[in-house]
Amino acid sequence: MIAVVGATLIDGSGRVPGEPATVIVDEGQVAGVGLARTTPLPPGATVIDARDKFLTPGLVDMHVHVHSPDEWHPEIFLAAGVTTVLDLGGQLHDVAAYRALVDSGARPGPRILFTGPMLEEGETYPGFAGFCRRFDAARTEAEVDALADAGVDGIKLYVTVRPDTARRACTRAHARGLPVFMHQHATWGAEAALAGVDSVEHVNVFGQLAPEGFWLAEPAKLNPFEYGGWLWRWLGDLDPRSDAVRRLYDGLIAAGTALDPTLVLYAARPGAIGDDVGDTSMDDPARTRLLPLLPAPVAKELTARWAERRDAAVGASEAAKHRMRRAWDNILTLVGGFQRAGGVVLAGTDCPNVAIVSGFSLHRELELLVRAGLSPMEAIMAATRRPAERLGKRDVFGTIAPGRAADLLLLAADPLADIRNIRRIERVIARGIVHEPDRLLAGLRKS
Repeated sequence: MIAVVGATLIDGSGRVPGEPATVIVDEGQVAGVGLARTTPLPPGATVIDARDKFLTPGLVDMHVHVHSPDEWHPEIFLAAGVTTVLDLGGQLHDVAAYRALVDSGARPGPRILFTGPMLEEGETYPGFAGFCRRFDAARTEAEVDALADAGVDGIKLYVTVRPDTARRACTRAHARGLPVFMHQHATWGAEAALAGVDSVEHVNVFGQLAPEGFWLAEPAKLNPFEYGGWLWRWLGDLDPRSDAVRRLYDGLIAAGTALDPTLVLYAARPGAIGDDVGDTSMDDPARTRLLPLLPAPVAKELTARWAERRDAAVGASEAAKHRMRRAWDNILTLVGGFQRAGGVVLAGTDCPNVAIVSGFSLHRELELLVRAGLSPMEAIMAATRRPAERLGKRDVFGTIAPGRAADLLLLAADPLADIRNIRRIERVIARGIVHEPDRLLAGLRKS
């Protein structure tokens, strides 16, 4: 049994912290929460002195990809305070093996939830074929049932899934108690909300707002990188406060569809031209102390992607840089506007794809969400309570309350005063087990 005594409690619910609290942990769960001055300590409990410190729920990354267990170091997630991840596209044998590795105790790591492969009803993009499965739209319900029977935690629809197929998939998934996540191309903007999608991934949902000269006849024929490049061509000229934007917000909000913008993914472009896109000290391979701790293929990919972005920026004209900056500013404004309009924003990173370090990039995602206009409290909720609610697991994790999993972060500084203090982690408690970030990383140096 553990007693965390005297912390300022940011419990994930959105409530303003009160006077110092004590949190009791027993058998992997929060057994009690009370005022430090009145809560008795259980006999024999291990006491963690948390006076002048801050306690939050463990963080949730709502968009990751497990390539294969040998390409992941789960300790890195825990060292960053990420105690739960949602894999949004991986082969079942890979993600199941990763979950088994952590659940067995062989490696310390986050709780892993997964959707299995990304579902495509058309030709798959060869670069991501290892994450996908093509299916016959006539068998949509059978495909969803097969994944549900395999024990997935949600369904992921990918770029070639059309609106009617998405609607059928959502109807069946919801009947099986599963949320649906979608990376949009063939299904356009608010069509995903009308189909019943629970969360739209990246900022692709804003493709609906493209001016007439940029409309795509067959968006599903673009691969993810081409679609992203198309967005950058016109986003800088969009009025993010227009009636069209408001109508899109209204459609998403009316359907209860959340947005997981993965801002760190888009920040790579302005970051490559030297703009301030948050604290990259743990992401940039030229600066991060994590590079030698990453699996070799992941470290190689990270270095290559950063170099690729920077090389591409070298020859960019000032006009091109200005257009990119306007587009990036509009992305932030669109995300913040959605939150202010009453939408639900989730925190995800798409790690380890493109140029994103697992675990630690989520800190920068929260920083960027605050720059977009979320308050620090709202950003924390985007990585704690909101994910649990979207996954139908609000009684399992996401907040600090009796009966919830004991997933806790003890911070040396107040993240409500400055969201960057979410990095100031002294201890991570994951399902009741106490970890120190430096020791987790030191273990990787020895392996």
